[in-house]
Amino acid sequence: MTISSENAGVLTEQQLTVAQAAPARFSNRRAYAQTFAATAAIRCMGVVSGILAARLLGPAGRGELAVIIFLPLMLVTIGELELPRSVAFEASHPGDFPRKLIATSFWLAVGLGSIQALVLAAVLPLYLPPDKLHLLHASRWFMIYLPAAYATATLMGCDQGRGRFGRFSFLMALPGALYTVAILAVWGSGRSTPTIFAYGLLAAVLLTAAVRVAMDGRANPFGRPDWDLARRLLGRGVRFYLPAIAGFVLSRADMFILVRLVPTESVGLYAVAQAIALGQIGAVLPFVQVGFAAVAREEEREGALAAVAHHFRLAQLAAVGMGLFAAAFTPWAIRTLFGPGFSAAMTPAFLLIGSTALWGMGQVLDQGLRAAGHPRTGIVSNLAGLVIIVALGVPGSLRFGINGLATASLAAQFINLLILVGFCVAGLKMRAKSLWAFDTSTFKEIGAAAKSSVKRMFANPDGAA
Repeated sequence: MTISSENAGVLTEQQLTVAQAAPARFSNRRAYAQTFAATAAIRCMGVVSGILAARLLGPAGRGELAVIIFLPLMLVTIGELELPRSVAFEASHPGDFPRKLIATSFWLAVGLGSIQALVLAAVLPLYLPPDKLHLLHASRWFMIYLPAAYATATLMGCDQGRGRFGRFSFLMALPGALYTVAILAVWGSGRSTPTIFAYGLLAAVLLTAAVRVAMDGRANPFGRPDWDLARRLLGRGVRFYLPAIAGFVLSRADMFILVRLVPTESVGLYAVAQAIALGQIGAVLPFVQVGFAAVAREEEREGALAAVAHHFRLAQLAAVGMGLFAAAFTPWAIRTLFGPGFSAAMTPAFLLIGSTALWGMGQVLDQGLRAAGHPRTGIVSNLAGLVIIVALGVPGSLRFGINGLATASLAAQFINLLILVGFCVAGLKMRAKSLWAFDTSTFKEIGAAAKSSVKRMFANPDGAA
């Protein structure tokens, strides 16, 4: 039997499509384990690289490094238009994986990042003050960070949507690992300058992008994009982006108010309290990443809402548990790590720990609702929280200083979460009990999962316990 070249080409494309097919389900337990491990590794490498950068560069050099990398790193948060989440949603549908998604998402990310990099490079002379213009050349080169980071994040959206959290977690941790290696190499060479550190970070991101592109080499990421698919991805990304940017503004509003209204010493105290509180974010981010993919995979409304409730319950336990741990750790951390001069940061640290725990739960529920087709609720809830933090934070800061602002932040995140939960119960007719984690069924589920994991850990080669 012979096969014509035309039929062979069709067969090859069909085989490639099948090879890229997304599994109908993925293991939540394994996905959480992988993302938790990656998050812990990122935190550890961040500590190591941060300490080395501070010691090798000194205060002035560390400040110059911050100037070089600040704008691209900030823009990654607000400039990607939620394209990775849009791609994850597209890739999550059961069945054959759309072959054009790789090339289309790659060129969208590179195009978006390149346009933003060129615009930033052009306006940099206007942004940098005269005493920092000597950093202009290095800052312009560092703009290459944007298309590389966007390409990696967007293609990782394919991994998230397909449930490939092993690959996803590896790529999450890879830039930090490469950057740490680069810093150690610089340390050994004795040539520590802010520019070399910035180029080390850029090299780490570029190499990660190359690795991620190579992983989908058979799908031809450099191929011709599908413009109808590109419009669909961008349109969905913009719908996801509006609640994301509203949440970003809410999360940064307290520092904006603080800088304007309180003395510099109080800003320093608040920054310490905030640093302690933000340490617990790593416990919640895996629920955001895994939960979004799990909800997006559900084709039926009931299944999607059940997945939202399930992951939200798990996130509650993690957020509350880490919050209690952080609160217990705070007195020792302030006394030992920061010193008695920061004792006034104790009360705002406790308040911000509560605010961060509520923020984490809100993020999981907000992302889950976006994946279930309800992105507008996050816009309303975050804007309501912003109104609260401004209405209470400004007079609170003037009257009670940083304690007043931290209280306003806690109230704003509580209102944000309350609106999200209220929409689920009143708008989507979900049972309130399904959103409550602290009952026997949730603990039984976690206990059964732990028992199963222990059995597998100590199982013999034949698979018997």
